[in-house]
Amino acid sequence: MKFKDKESGQVLILTAFCMIGFIGFLALAVDVGVLFHARWQLQIAADAAATAAAVEYLHNGNNQALAIAAGTSAATDNNVSDGNTMTATVTVNTNAISPASHKGCSGSTCFFEAVVSKPNPTIFYRTFFSLWKASDGGAFTVGARAVAGSPGNATGCIFLTAPTGSAFQANGNYQINASGCGLYVNSSSASAMTGNGNSGSVSVASVSAVGSTSGYSANFPAGTVLSGGVIPQTIPFSDIAAPTPTGCVAPSGGKLTGTANPGCYSGNVTIGTVTLSAGTYIFTGNVTVNGAVTGHNVVLDINTGSFTVKPGNSSIDLTAPTSGIFNGVSIYQPLSNTNTINLQAGSATGAFNGFIVAPGAQLSMQDHGGSVTIGGLIVNNIDNGPAVLNLSGYNPSSSPLKVVSLVE
Repeated sequence: MKFKDKESGQVLILTAFCMIGFIGFLALAVDVGVLFHARWQLQIAADAAATAAAVEYLHNGNNQALAIAAGTSAATDNNVSDGNTMTATVTVNTNAISPASHKGCSGSTCFFEAVVSKPNPTIFYRTFFSLWKASDGGAFTVGARAVAGSPGNATGCIFLTAPTGSAFQANGNYQINASGCGLYVNSSSASAMTGNGNSGSVSVASVSAVGSTSGYSANFPAGTVLSGGVIPQTIPFSDIAAPTPTGCVAPSGGKLTGTANPGCYSGNVTIGTVTLSAGTYIFTGNVTVNGAVTGHNVVLDINTGSFTVKPGNSSIDLTAPTSGIFNGVSIYQPLSNTNTINLQAGSATGAFNGFIVAPGAQLSMQDHGGSVTIGGLIVNNIDNGPAVLNLSGYNPSSSPLKVVSLVE
C-alpha cells in the first residue's frame, strides 16, 4: 500500500493551520479595537479638559491657575472608571508641534493643552505573550491630546433674556438693523416676538430661541434662519462683579456739563453737553441724557435708577473700555435693576460703541425719526413703538465676546 500517495486529511490540517491564523487576527482585531475605544474615551476627556480651561480663563478673570484647575477637574469628570488610573495634565500650550497662533496667552485669549493617558491591558496579546515569554505582557499606555482657546469673535450681539412671555414687541415701522450678528431669545414662549405692521423689520443674521418660533409675528427678511429649541445659553457679562457705590455725591444742580470726571453720583442726574473723562461713572438715581455727550473708554453704571435718552438735540458718542471688568460695555445696569432703559430717539442720534448690558430691564424705543447705533444689546425684552435701532456688532481687536473652540 502506498500511504504517501493518500491525500485524505490534508484539508483538515490546512484548515487547522488557517484557523490558528484567523484566530490570531481576530485576537489582534479585538485588542486593537479595545485600544481604539479607550483612546476615543480619552479624547473626550482631553477635549473637555482643554475646553473647560479656556472657558474658565475667558469668563473668570483671566486666571491661569483657576483655568488649569477647571480643566483638570473636567478631565476627571469625563474619565471612564475601569480600574485603571488616568493621568491628566493641563497647561498653557507651548507645544512645539502647535502653530504660533495656538500658543500662549494674550489678553482674554489663552490656549490650553490637555494631555491625558491611561494604561490599558490587552486580552489576547497578554495571553499569547505570557505563553511565549512566560511573563505578563503588561499594558499599553493610550493617550490623547487637545488644545482649546478663544481665537474667534462671537457672532451674537442681541440677547433677550426674558425666560418666559414676550421678548420683543413692536408696532408700525419698527426697524432693527443688525444684519451682521445673531439674535438669541431666551423665552420659552412660541410667540415671544410679535410685530404689528407690515413695514417693520428685524434684520439679523440668524435667530436662536429656547422655545419654538412657530408663533413669531415679527417681520424677518426672507432667508433668515430661525432655530427653536436650542439649549439655554449663559448670558454674556453675567460674571461682572460691579463695584459697590461708595462716596456718592450729587453733582451741582443735578447736572453734568462741560467736562466731568469718573465717580459715583447720587440723586437724579441730567447729562447735558459734556465730555466724559475715561473711567467708570456710577449713578444711584435716574439718569437723563439731554445734550451732546462724548466720552471714550467710558462706562455708565446705572446702579439703581433708570436711563433715558431724550429726543431733540441729544447726541451720543461713547466708546466702551477695552480692558477691565467692563471691557466692551458702554451702559451697565445690574440684573437687580429692572428700571426701563428709554431710548426715545426722535431726532436724537448717536452711538454706543459697546454693549448695553441690562439683563433685567426692558429697552423701550419711541419716536421714529432719529436713530441710535449700539455695539450690542443684552436686555430682558424690547418694546419698539416704532424707532430705528442699529447694531454694529461691537468687534474691536479685543472683542469682549469670544468663541471658545477646539483648535487641535
